[in-house]
Amino acid sequence: MTEVRGPAKVISFINMKGGVGKTTLTKEIGYFLASKRNKRILFIDLDPQSNLTQSFFRKYNYSQEDLLEVDEEHSGYSTSGETRISVKKNYTNASIHKLFTPGKVSDLSKDDCILNLNDNISIIPGTLKSVFSERNSSIENHLYNYVNNHKLKEEYDYIFIDCPPTYSNYTIAALITSDFYITPTRPDSYSVLGIDMLDQVVKQIKDHHQVYFTGRELKALGVVFTDLQQPNTGIQKLKTKIIQSSKIKDLGIRFFDRSFVYNSHLPKQAEYFITDSMSNTIEELTIIVDEFERRVKE
Repeated sequence: MTEVRGPAKVISFINMKGGVGKTTLTKEIGYFLASKRNKRILFIDLDPQSNLTQSFFRKYNYSQEDLLEVDEEHSGYSTSGETRISVKKNYTNASIHKLFTPGKVSDLSKDDCILNLNDNISIIPGTLKSVFSERNSSIENHLYNYVNNHKLKEEYDYIFIDCPPTYSNYTIAALITSDFYITPTRPDSYSVLGIDMLDQVVKQIKDHHQVYFTGRELKALGVVFTDLQQPNTGIQKLKTKIIQSSKIKDLGIRFFDRSFVYNSHLPKQAEYFITDSMSNTIEELTIIVDEFERRVKE
């Protein structure tokens, strides 16, 4: 019998600008909550690049036919870099593509779309095929209906949606399903533009799809600065300039107190997770997760 956990909070990780560490923040916060705080997490990979999926697949030795793989087996190295490890892959047919194929969502089972990686971590894997569904407006309510039809909020503590960096049907599907959204961004000269664009997108979606927000809100958890090198005076001044800009103040945007510090392993190893490492950035991640949970409960 399935344990009743919910109602889960559904949270979209989203920015209209790419390359801001969105997928990394999604997987690191979720994996920490699952591994360290015994939370049940469902990850939903809505980004056609499928980087979130590839990260979890590399870690848990899964694959699907349309993900690019160098070998039939996953090969890695020990921490010393000397011992080659070869692990036979598991294959799955679970896919977001099934969810966004025109048709009746009610015909889909959980196993059609959801892959359980362990007791606390599940994922609706992204797929390169999903790029062909982006222009089909009939799919906008499919995710919302799927979550409701299978009462997924009752099975998980959190549902994390990794969104594409574009305004598409996937963006609409994610936000009409979400209770909250969080905005990762890099401290650069384009940050204000990306944050402003997202604010306009959220307002437009809420206005055009009012029925989905009857009796509930889509709340902004705030902006998290990501991919920071160890803090220096220049970065701090840039962060302050962004936070204090007139546009940001007019929008009423909140910022997380702690930033997500850069870790050199993250761009090099898809299967790397800070929580499993001996990195001192685990302390920074813990503080971010604490703030994240506080904001969700506010």
